[in-house]
Amino acid sequence: MNNVEVKGVDLPAQIAQQVRKLINRGTLAPGLQLRQSDLADRFGISRVPVREALKLLAAEGIIEHDPNRGFFVAPLSTDEARQLYRYRFLLERELLKTVAWPDSTQMKALKVMLERLDSYLDKGQRAEWIDEYQDFYALLFDLSPDKILRREAIRLIRLTDRYRALASEVRVPGEQRTAHLEHALLAAMSKRDRAQLIRGFEREREKILTSMLARIDARGL
Repeated sequence: MNNVEVKGVDLPAQIAQQVRKLINRGTLAPGLQLRQSDLADRFGISRVPVREALKLLAAEGIIEHDPNRGFFVAPLSTDEARQLYRYRFLLERELLKTVAWPDSTQMKALKVMLERLDSYLDKGQRAEWIDEYQDFYALLFDLSPDKILRREAIRLIRLTDRYRALASEVRVPGEQRTAHLEHALLAAMSKRDRAQLIRGFEREREKILTSMLARIDARGL
């Protein structure tokens, strides 16, 4: 049993975050039924906040709710991945058009995060990589004045965590894994070259999507 440490009063949001991580890590597999009693026992709490947490995740689309059967981890599909990444592409490209160039402190923070991303990716530390990835883009997109677009982009990043995690599972013997897109972004930002920033984003994002869809297809999803 993993008791949840209560920080503030929004316990359902905390539970939702924990369940989301379990789904992203593959601990809770696609199609698995999420029984409120099992989750309550896992976290050492009552069923009430668990049910509210599941409702939050259902609203995000990470899980599905059948009134007669209960809550289930949403299945993965090529069609969903294609739509989510297309939406992400459009939003993120707009944000990159408006991000302010980072100052030295911000650039240093982004570079430190990128080093950790490379390390987690190369070592296959899936859960840590997902968390660092979210933090990296939260900081990057916070440089844009378009806060509504930023909020939606971060939401989509959470929705694509499970698909992105598929990429972190696949390794070629002897291959050193690096975050190519993020390296391209920081290289352009260090030069303050907007055109290079957008070109690098479009090039690397297309490669990522093509590779990811191939892996999903290979799984028959």
